[in-house]
Amino acid sequence: MQDDQAKFLFVGVMVVLALISRVDRDNSVKTAVQENIRDTSLTAAALPQLPYPKSLKPAIAQNFETLVSQTIPLIPYRKDWNLPEPQLPVKAAAAKDLDLESDFYRFNGGVRWPLASLTKLMTAVIALEEVGLEKVATVSQSAVESEGPAGDFGAGEQYSISDLLKAMLAVSSNDAAVAIAEFYGKENFVRQMQAKAAGLGMSETVFVDPTGLSFLNQGSISDLEKLISYIYKTRPEILEITRQEKAVIKEISKNLSKELANINNFAGRPEFLGGKTGFTDQAGGNLISIFNHGGHKILIIVLGTDDRFGQTEVLYNWIKQAYLFN
Repeated sequence: MQDDQAKFLFVGVMVVLALISRVDRDNSVKTAVQENIRDTSLTAAALPQLPYPKSLKPAIAQNFETLVSQTIPLIPYRKDWNLPEPQLPVKAAAAKDLDLESDFYRFNGGVRWPLASLTKLMTAVIALEEVGLEKVATVSQSAVESEGPAGDFGAGEQYSISDLLKAMLAVSSNDAAVAIAEFYGKENFVRQMQAKAAGLGMSETVFVDPTGLSFLNQGSISDLEKLISYIYKTRPEILEITRQEKAVIKEISKNLSKELANINNFAGRPEFLGGKTGFTDQAGGNLISIFNHGGHKILIIVLGTDDRFGQTEVLYNWIKQAYLFN
């Protein structure tokens, strides 16, 4: 009898998996299927078709309902098709569930665009994997002369790579990015950035410097999704730095500490899990953000906008209204 029960439970599992596969292929079917699955009447409708002893029906029905309740609620689905997608004044944008790899929104996902300081996410990856956080770097005059005063660094000052990383991610310091790259060897460092991009399948991305100041640092939203997914899964410490409202770094030779306020407007919000700002005159405003909503990790990327935080908020709010998260 236990063997029969296991067989019929297996059939139930196959029904659920077939429905989920069909959901991925057709968004219009997605809503109807998931709503039907959520209705326990589906269990009753499916069970009579199975040739099993009546004495097993209650146990199989209970197991099937438990399986559905444990799997289906994990999938966000479109609950309001009358709510139109937002028309964002951006060059490109996308939103997706990072864990499920399912799209909520996509506009010009394959278009290449100047990355600006989104470049520093790859700089952070190479700093972690090739340089090492415990190393100490001396800030050069050429690093200080990089565009922008963020971080308030002086030539000859010494910082750990860890603290330079904090300044680079929290206040988008170009000085800190150059100091890290120069410590490793700037040309070699940029080669490592490009090699890592190739390894991650970022075929539309080019890096020519560690800061993103050059408009030649370009990539697509599709490539940025690959990078942020890699960071989310393997280098979460990068995101942890970016989600904090403040960062404290210490100049080693003088033993002096200073506090840097994060320039990301979302930093400090409970549901904000991290991200990165970017801006140049050629790129406009770029922004990568990850939010935790209903237990789901929502990635939002906007490129080429005059209101990167506002447009991210519009898209985030639309997702929360248009989709059901259980």
